[in-house]
Amino acid sequence: MLVRLIAGFAASLSLGAASQAADIVFQSADLPEAGILVIPVGSDLDIPESGLAPDDAAYMSRALAAAEFNGEAGAMTTLYAVGPFDRIIAVGTDGLDRAAAETLGGDLINLSRSGETALSVIWPETLGEPVALSIALGAGLGGYRFDRYLSDAPDYEPVLNFHVTDPDGMRAAFEASHAPIIEATAFARDMINAPGNEVYPEVFVERTRSAFAGERNVNIRVLDVEDMEALGMGAILGVGQGSARPPRLLIVEYTGGDSGTAPIAFVGKGVTFDTGGISIKGNDGMWRMKYDLAGASASVAAVLALARRDAGVNAIAVAPLVENMPSGTAQRPGDIVTTISGQTIEIFSTDAEGRLILADAVRYTQDQYNPSLMIDIATLTGSVRVALGQEYAGLFSRHDDVAQQVLEAGDSVGEGLWRLPLHPSYAEDIRSPVADIRNTGGDGAGAGIGAQVIGTFVDETTRWAHIDMASVGWAFSATPTTPEGGIGWGVRLFDAIARQEEARD
Repeated sequence: MLVRLIAGFAASLSLGAASQAADIVFQSADLPEAGILVIPVGSDLDIPESGLAPDDAAYMSRALAAAEFNGEAGAMTTLYAVGPFDRIIAVGTDGLDRAAAETLGGDLINLSRSGETALSVIWPETLGEPVALSIALGAGLGGYRFDRYLSDAPDYEPVLNFHVTDPDGMRAAFEASHAPIIEATAFARDMINAPGNEVYPEVFVERTRSAFAGERNVNIRVLDVEDMEALGMGAILGVGQGSARPPRLLIVEYTGGDSGTAPIAFVGKGVTFDTGGISIKGNDGMWRMKYDLAGASASVAAVLALARRDAGVNAIAVAPLVENMPSGTAQRPGDIVTTISGQTIEIFSTDAEGRLILADAVRYTQDQYNPSLMIDIATLTGSVRVALGQEYAGLFSRHDDVAQQVLEAGDSVGEGLWRLPLHPSYAEDIRSPVADIRNTGGDGAGAGIGAQVIGTFVDETTRWAHIDMASVGWAFSATPTTPEGGIGWGVRLFDAIARQEEARD
């Protein structure tokens, strides 16, 4: 019996989004007849029941001992010409936790890709289903490639075969929990990796509609320029006025929980390309500013994952979508805009645009939905990368319980955050003599100043957190589970937060 699940769905999206994914296959525990076999082995070097001939298993134990294989997580030793197999790869199982299992899955799928050969993993029942599912998750994440513009892109997909006792049960568990994460992450990565001439506000909306087509309990609303003018969203409109491509406010509502229960809200910065506007950026690295929609991508993709796994929560994604361009119609430093709240902002730098569009978006979300928890996420400042490197995103919150909840959720899925202060002095730093606030200010503390601007538009009583993900939104080099480029960071974090809320209900 063989059950196949295609991990990743972006290639099926219309409107041009296309990424390469991996095949995760669950089949019976029968030993394959040939090819490359992966066998988990601990430090005792006992070969698990796998269908290998006794002599082959004994030889394998001796060979691993001679190779000083220690059986620890991360250990990998290859043996050649054992029985009918081209290769047998022994992988360590001691200390194989979630993170190590995902890394192993990414390593294996990349071996399959490089050799254009499917790998067969023997997974004994004694080693447990959760670890196997984490390996499969890592393989699904690591199997992603964005290669639609490569004329010589390979036309094969890497395959990882799992030989398990209960393939139907494993497949069902994977589809219920892990496949939606892989699919949603692929969606987010596709949006981030696509060039700015392909994805702009209207296209972001169209691809979101396509991704959610047929999903239950989902309602998508889109505000255009006329709608935002009527609401007084001068901050979003001001950033977008320099582009020939008009801004949009995208709202995705998912109602999987009890009727009337306040939703959790994910508000993501969606600058589809950021030149800096009149305060134009230098050319060095500007090409990467297609990633400035990573927050919006994570927010929308997280709700996509919730819808695909029928999560028992109410959640919304709100994405202010703009293109920040310099032109004869662009806003200028010194301009003053009026936000949906009636508060005014003096523009000191048009390159501090993310906090402007989020000012309108968080206030709209708060007033319209009264969320039980609101988290905004943005590739906001270069200063957070200076402070935290690429290891953590910056976390800001007025509420200790909210900060702790987000930190725990991040730790549970390997998306780390570090809490940074919202110091009272930041409010003085952004005070303006001609408007209520200015959009930059102070001497240093750039990430904190950005958070302070956004927080000005959130009531003190609202359970709110701001995540500055500029340090973690883009991979400059590949890891086993993340190819170079857009990471899709935040999808798993927000899904974990939703699971926390589900567990409380």
